[in-house]
Amino acid sequence: MLPTNLVELRPNRRLLDHEFEGYKLNLNALPQHVLELISNVDRLFPGEVQYSFVHAKLFALHNHLIVDYWDHAFNFYYIDKNQQVRNTSFESISNTFQQSVVYDVPAHEERKSGHFNLCLNFASSTLAVISDGTGYLHIVDTGLRNNPVTEKQMWSTVYSCLALGSGKYFVIVDTKFQANESKEILHCLLQSVEQNDKQFNSILTWITFENNGQCWKQSVLKQIQGKGIVHYSAIESNCSAVYIASDNTFKFTLDSEGEIVDPQTEQPRQIIYTWLQTPDDITITLQLENKFDKNLLLINVSPVSIKITYAGKDFVNGKLKSKIDSELVTWNIQQNGQVDVLITKSDSMIWEELIDGGDKNGEQIMDVSLVEEAHRRLMHLCAETEVVPDCTVQGLSTQELEECDAASEEDTVLVRLDASNHTTTHRVPLSVHQFLFNIKLETEGVPALCLRHDVDACIWQPYPHLINTDIWPVKHQGTLMAFGYIQSSKQNRKFVTCSPNFSYGVVCEATRHVFIYRSSSNVGCQLRKRTEGAIRNIKVGQQFVINVEKYGEVLGINATNDYLFILTESKLIAIEMM
Repeated sequence: MLPTNLVELRPNRRLLDHEFEGYKLNLNALPQHVLELISNVDRLFPGEVQYSFVHAKLFALHNHLIVDYWDHAFNFYYIDKNQQVRNTSFESISNTFQQSVVYDVPAHEERKSGHFNLCLNFASSTLAVISDGTGYLHIVDTGLRNNPVTEKQMWSTVYSCLALGSGKYFVIVDTKFQANESKEILHCLLQSVEQNDKQFNSILTWITFENNGQCWKQSVLKQIQGKGIVHYSAIESNCSAVYIASDNTFKFTLDSEGEIVDPQTEQPRQIIYTWLQTPDDITITLQLENKFDKNLLLINVSPVSIKITYAGKDFVNGKLKSKIDSELVTWNIQQNGQVDVLITKSDSMIWEELIDGGDKNGEQIMDVSLVEEAHRRLMHLCAETEVVPDCTVQGLSTQELEECDAASEEDTVLVRLDASNHTTTHRVPLSVHQFLFNIKLETEGVPALCLRHDVDACIWQPYPHLINTDIWPVKHQGTLMAFGYIQSSKQNRKFVTCSPNFSYGVVCEATRHVFIYRSSSNVGCQLRKRTEGAIRNIKVGQQFVINVEKYGEVLGINATNDYLFILTESKLIAIEMM
């Protein structure tokens, strides 16, 4: 079993600002541009059999506003009630919208309990993947999508299949596209939910399709399974691994390319000798076989090494932890075959181990007198009587903590699962770094993770594992000041995101308010200390509160550097970030 490397997240101090004080409410209205959709957004609610927390999260946090990261203009997509993919573009100069239909999802099936929302994911500049929520997966040729709306071409289906088989439904989590001289390769990561006798499991299915220039066909299928929800999952950029952040363990359960071999459990140690020490000497004890021949016992000791063998079998063999007096070594063989070897240390000290580097065949037995001495020295740490300190130390009152300051009770971990050997190669503990959201920063890279760091929110970008090393780079790219604390206090939040340049963060409720936090420093704000009357300049950001209740429930959101786009059932709103 290969060892798992632990990755520690260390924020870049240059991206933190400890002088930032918070946000000040700005009552100025942000300009809003509203588009009335020609056809309403298609939305599905959980069915009777979809009652788990896993299902609730997949439905509630489904973002119906799809962004094309290969097109740098304000081009967005959504799927309407007629199961048609509609393109909506926004012109920032004239503040106008344009709409057009680019694709009609085939095989319209009647909705029933167990189905999911339709999903659209762009794998490349000319390729998209669509799931209809009823089990079908469509590979779609979109052509170049950066043309003006009036010149948008209709998309065409190049391949369709029941991806997981009949009666199994899923959502699209991630896609990756690779191309070489001989073929094109499309990787799709799908998430489904299965119930067993005791719990609901999340199933991540990694399907690989190949196109040899004539047609697409499925080539590889892998499945990863675990209990509970998946906070984050993505296929590594080079398609050699998958990243998963969850509160539970996930592992490969199926691979069409090869058998899944369970990691070998470590064999229990076979102890063939024991050793007991005092500060001055060491006693090594071993047991010989019945009807032993003492002439077959060989003991060779030097000041720095020891070797004890019987009939060619090594009992002890290696370099000693420290020096001994080899001339004072004695041993005794009892009638029952027990051998006691006494060696004298050159220096009076306690050894951490007998053999330098450790020996799995030996076990140390603690001297009773040494244990009692250790207990006596540590007794003050666990005394029943209170130890009164010499000076008064001010303690931390738990009553001063707020609910949003509480540490997560769940042991969330981000792991890298290697696709070839099916093992967890790296682990990133997230227990003290609450997962907030993910955001796409690089067109062909995996989404970055936003994690809470103290009161701030740090954005971390995972990169592919470096070849021939144990390094998995996860780099700190930006910080949303005080945003970790702020979003935790918003109990009714639905969507949380930020702009790609990290200039502002957004907490969006389902039906009432959108909170925007722009962290650009405002040194013009002053603060007076009451006890001294001193005035000093402080760094504060700006908070904007937008009421979206009149537009209906928010179904999708996307933050750009200049605009915040919000999708409801019948409207698309562009909020200008002044």
